[in-house]
Amino acid sequence: MAEHPSEKLAIEKRARLFSVASAEFAQHGFAQASLNRIISEIGMSKSSFYHYFDSKTDLFTQTLNQSMAPFIAARDSFDIDLITAETFWPTVQMMTREMAHMANRSPEMVMVGKMFYRSRENPEEQALTTELMTLTTEWMAALIRRGQVLGLLRTDLPESFVIDMLMSLGMATDRWLLAHWEDFTDEERLALNEKAFDLFVRVLDPG
Repeated sequence: MAEHPSEKLAIEKRARLFSVASAEFAQHGFAQASLNRIISEIGMSKSSFYHYFDSKTDLFTQTLNQSMAPFIAARDSFDIDLITAETFWPTVQMMTREMAHMANRSPEMVMVGKMFYRSRENPEEQALTTELMTLTTEWMAALIRRGQVLGLLRTDLPESFVIDMLMSLGMATDRWLLAHWEDFTDEERLALNEKAFDLFVRVLDPG
């Protein structure tokens, strides 16, 4: 994949730009977010901005991709086809724990999460996150099929229904936690993550 022009920015300035942009998108939504406010806050001229980004849409996409990269790396750190009956749930649980720890360590990821869900609320802005949603759904489908082959997940429902149900449950969990993020300590969030994981296990139990 070709390097995005913004990767030529100084690391600190790029990180600052994405941090300010995610806060702006999360607070105002994509349509009402002000590019002028974003670049003014970090001391960047409009001509300099357009040297690195094609548009506000490009900035949104790069902000999302930059923040989600560690989560995607954690998700893709194992080969689904190599998971066994003994390692299926421990592997998935380890991944969810790692993601929860990453979110605790990075306020920027939390803000990007709010930015993501703000864009999902507006049908006209959902196209901004279509690629990420598609990739996540495909990965979820592959994981479910593997679990079913291993006899660990229920097969009494249509696959598309199970996927939609899990995606909806996961997004509802994320939205609630993001909305109440400041109400909990790091330890309490990790404990909630464990309870949410248990909920998913129960929903998918073939028994």
